Amino acid sequence: MFIMHMPLDFKVGERALVKINGESTLLHWRDEHTLVIGTEDDARRIVTTQINGNLRCFICGDADGEQYGINEVPGGGFIINKQ
Repeated sequence: MFIMHMPLDFKVGERALVKINGESTLLHWRDEHTLVIGTEDDARRIVTTQINGNLRCFICGDADGEQYGINEVPGGGFIINKQ
């Protein structure tokens, strides 16, 4: 799993310089379903997003292409599971 918070004004198609584990890298919101970390080799499928104040929280799968599902929980939560 990969989770990243970005400002709400970060839009599909844009790139932003971010720090992940203390290392600077580019984050590219390539399309509606994909975030790319650094190079095109590290594309992550977006499982879901949530808005927290002025940030969008991206919850993504692993770089290995593992598929994840999401189940909404009454009261506003969710559970992510491998499929």
